[in-house]
Amino acid sequence: MPFLEVCDVSKSFGQVAALRHVSFEAEKPEVVAIMGENGAGKTTIANVLFGLYQPDAGHVRIGGKTLAAKSPIEALNAGIGMIHQHFHLVDTMTAAENIRLGLPAREKRKATTTSLRKQAASYGFEIDFEVEVGLMPVGMRQRVEILKVLHRDVSILILDEPTSVLAPNEVDGFLQGVSNLRDEGKTVLFVTHKLDEVMQVADRVLVMRDGGVVAMSDMRSVTPQQLSSAMIGREFETAGLKRRRAASNQVVLDVSTVSAQSDRGTSALRDLSLEVKAGEILGVAGVDGNGQRELSEVIAGLRSIDHGAIRLDGKDISDWPVGRRQAAGIGFAPEDRHAEGLVLSLSVAENLVFRKIDSAPNSKNHLLDRKGISRRGTCVAERFDIRPRNVQLPASALSGGNQQKIVLARELEAAARLLVVAQPTKGLDVGAIEFVQQQIAAAAERGIAVLYISTELEHILEIADRVVVISSGSITGNLVPDQATAERVGLLMGGSKVATT
Repeated sequence: MPFLEVCDVSKSFGQVAALRHVSFEAEKPEVVAIMGENGAGKTTIANVLFGLYQPDAGHVRIGGKTLAAKSPIEALNAGIGMIHQHFHLVDTMTAAENIRLGLPAREKRKATTTSLRKQAASYGFEIDFEVEVGLMPVGMRQRVEILKVLHRDVSILILDEPTSVLAPNEVDGFLQGVSNLRDEGKTVLFVTHKLDEVMQVADRVLVMRDGGVVAMSDMRSVTPQQLSSAMIGREFETAGLKRRRAASNQVVLDVSTVSAQSDRGTSALRDLSLEVKAGEILGVAGVDGNGQRELSEVIAGLRSIDHGAIRLDGKDISDWPVGRRQAAGIGFAPEDRHAEGLVLSLSVAENLVFRKIDSAPNSKNHLLDRKGISRRGTCVAERFDIRPRNVQLPASALSGGNQQKIVLARELEAAARLLVVAQPTKGLDVGAIEFVQQQIAAAAERGIAVLYISTELEHILEIADRVVVISSGSITGNLVPDQATAERVGLLMGGSKVATT
């Protein structure tokens, strides 16, 4: 008898069918990868298992017993733990306090900072346990989330895009940790869009599309190409992104010896300089937490600088407020689309147009034109393939990939001169990544300067004309993609000043 049985589970949100008769099994121990495009139902089935959603039909059995978890607490008590793609942490509490939160009194006493450090080290994680989570870089917050669940004794562990913000040199160690969990007798459900991770760690793979299961295969009998085709229903092509655009001599963005502080008051940017020309995509690579967030925010006007200058088309905009920078043609897609890129309670249409909410066709005589907003939102949603097509749904109802499309669509509409994108492919499946990359490349073709900030080196190399590496708030290298080998970039990420040409 399989340890975990998911039997004919269906779930709808209004008229949107998120799950359609989903059935699969998992053994103990085993790592089962769950793959599919954004919106395929991967996170929804994970949330059903973890008690966040109740199925409309079907049931789940663990060890032959029917699971009726109506809350995450009941799921945890039944031995199911989950690491979410979007953080479930208390920003005003330290890492150690977050991990202890919800533990029985006896377990809290055992979870000393020293013991937590030892556990983190066993997974290769570096965490400052005495710092408030809200002041941590995104990558460290994700590590806290991972450790919080691993600290609990669960028999089934659900990982929803767990490596989405880990640095490349952390991923192998984490995947080894997943293998160790299997060796210790755990059942691991690994939700990911990254084919290389699936091939490395999974025993079997489940592929979902449009809320249903389209394939379930043993990893020994499937290829990455077959998985990609099963996910998106067609062959995946990226070759068109690798062409190089003609160089331009017109500098659109000039960041000159800029220094700025982090939220903690420490030095985040140190005499950083870079420039982006019209029609150029400049990739910024680096381990998360080395100043990428602060760099994007000083350009967008969300963070002040201590010294240096930021120029747009030769004009010093260092003291300009956000609104004036936007009016000058700067678009900004932040790394945290939930907290900073969207108003989740507003409709898809409202999120698509709120940069221009006070102008026609979105308003008349200072009053919102709901029909105009809906028409404009529908037009943009169709062009950017945002699903489902109902633009009256709240943004919170959409998958991560479609939420990212909303942010990118809105900012591309506004970016007349410069587009700053931070972690644009984080947590996206191969189909959504392909679409996002194509839209960014098309913007560069129109002459827009693009600053592309990412911790995912393969996606930078796929699209960038040049690559700079940021380490400890400074630029440590400036490379064309052909020079950006994993070894060279790894040295630069560590702060080494290797020779570049």
